[in-house]
Amino acid sequence: MTVKVFLSHQINALSKIYDVSIITNLNGKPIFLENISDQVRVISIPIKREINIFSDFYVLFLLIYILHKNKFSLIHSVSPKAGLLAAISAWIVRVPNRLHTFTGQVWVHKKGIARILLKSLDQLIIKLNTLMLVDSESQKKFLIKENLLNEENGLVLGKGSLSGVDIKRFKPSKFQKDKLRNNLNIPNDGIVFLFLGRIKEDKGIFELVKAFLNVSRGNDNTYLLIVGPDEDRLQESLYNLLGNSSKYLRFIDFTSLPEHYMMASDIFVIPSYREGFGSVVIEAASCAIPSIGTNIYGLSDAIQDDITGILVSLKSESELESAMKKLVDNEKLRLEMGLRAQKYVCDNFSQEKISSLILKLYEQLI
Repeated sequence: MTVKVFLSHQINALSKIYDVSIITNLNGKPIFLENISDQVRVISIPIKREINIFSDFYVLFLLIYILHKNKFSLIHSVSPKAGLLAAISAWIVRVPNRLHTFTGQVWVHKKGIARILLKSLDQLIIKLNTLMLVDSESQKKFLIKENLLNEENGLVLGKGSLSGVDIKRFKPSKFQKDKLRNNLNIPNDGIVFLFLGRIKEDKGIFELVKAFLNVSRGNDNTYLLIVGPDEDRLQESLYNLLGNSSKYLRFIDFTSLPEHYMMASDIFVIPSYREGFGSVVIEAASCAIPSIGTNIYGLSDAIQDDITGILVSLKSESELESAMKKLVDNEKLRLEMGLRAQKYVCDNFSQEKISSLILKLYEQLI
């Protein structure tokens, strides 16, 4: 999914110049990468998201074999598990250019032995790679503060983000707005909050629903769209939490058309506990809607506080509720923030801009 959603544009651009291979777990669904150029070779291996000692060692040996056989000039990994296994195997085979992109740290809010262990794995990734990319400036500062990176071995491309935004795809559309609202039985004059992403507790989903409950009590014309896979099976708990206000909630499973839900919404909300950058924020911004997010590294790069959106304290339901009410009550401010957000994205985060930066980096390295 990471390749499909975030990396396909730059992979296709790279394939016009280089011999490119993708190593990933297709889960028996090759059609999932139908948007990838025929020039790109796809190698499927059974890598899993969760820790599994036996499976992980098997995948590690597979990677060593694949890298040794193909003699790649450069390997670039994304996501923690893939990053660790790729770093070890590429170091063993001595791939000359070994890159990894940090998109957030799973240990940032952990404590005790879990934090020490997970942080040490990131240290190993850094030690075994030749260059580290970070998808936001604030995340890089955090990693430097934690004594993991320094100015020399950590690089942020442009203003950040993993892949930028396809501004031709993510743009305002009254037609799609009216069509989707009609399908979801939401009035055209309703104020729609949108959460889009994996439905997990560490995404701040409970804080969001509690804050929305109070907002909806004071305004019966507000709606909440929650779009994404319910990985922790929280849907029933969230409905129960809302009680009578659950009639204003709409759940939608994974979608391949996130832009349609952004086009149909007024305010994007992401009260996450950790984010590397917040790509969905700039996608929403490209659709000219402002965002409310937690004041954490990553999101503080994607949201300009009081300019393109509002930043609130981590796990603060009261601040989140206050920000949501502020944008509900002030249509002028909401629209102005949305337009400023759209300009900010067009100036700094277009897909073409980020892809050209990664192409330039590869050219310099190879």
